[in-house]
Amino acid sequence: MRHPPGGSAILARRAAEMLHERRPDLLKGLDGAAFQDFLATCSLHHHPKPHEILRQDEPTDHCYLILQGRVEVSVIDVNGNRVLAHIANPGEVMGEVEIFSGRVCAATCTTWPDTMLAAFSAEKIMACLPAETLLRNFAGIFHDRLTRDNAQQSVAMFYAAEDRIRIHLLSLTAPDRPEALISQNNLALLAGCSRQTVNQTLAHLRGAGIVEITRGTIRVLDRARLQGPRPGSDLTALPQTTVPREDGA
Repeated sequence: MRHPPGGSAILARRAAEMLHERRPDLLKGLDGAAFQDFLATCSLHHHPKPHEILRQDEPTDHCYLILQGRVEVSVIDVNGNRVLAHIANPGEVMGEVEIFSGRVCAATCTTWPDTMLAAFSAEKIMACLPAETLLRNFAGIFHDRLTRDNAQQSVAMFYAAEDRIRIHLLSLTAPDRPEALISQNNLALLAGCSRQTVNQTLAHLRGAGIVEITRGTIRVLDRARLQGPRPGSDLTALPQTTVPREDGA
């Protein structure tokens, strides 16, 4: 769905909120007025229901800045196995590598319900940012992704399934955003374990008063206990798989 009623006003308001929270990494270097002017030229998309915006192995001429909601990034391997690689948050951009490289999409990106996106082309952002600034922004994005991938590789190799589930719940939430809008099936895909293991782990966490579970939502009630060592584990604390921001976000 493109340009919902009142779209321009919504876009301006969300732009102001993002300026206050944290500037999107790809758009660092645009001051307040220039940032809002840039967003005003973007195509606004609101998806009340899950919607595929990028498809693996297909080309795209636009990328998408997440203004509201989440975007699920998944990959299908040569044997047809689906891997849930990442869940992107507001401020992240999907497809920027493809529009500048000219290559097909490396993954499929699907919105979660009630997600709002701003779409733009490579030409549009190049007209707003000097090449040196854009290159520095891309370098920062790639460094963050390398850091995140390294952390996730360590988690996949050295941590038990129960700990992987807890780690991903921590990465999907924050102290001021305690709800993870994720199904138990997708949590199993993200953690690389069976649905049964997820069910058992969540049942234990719910019984201990650490999480609350409703349809499609897992709410963290006690973040300190979720991050602390679980009974029977020799870990002193769970690692962080999200990338710390310079501005503390």
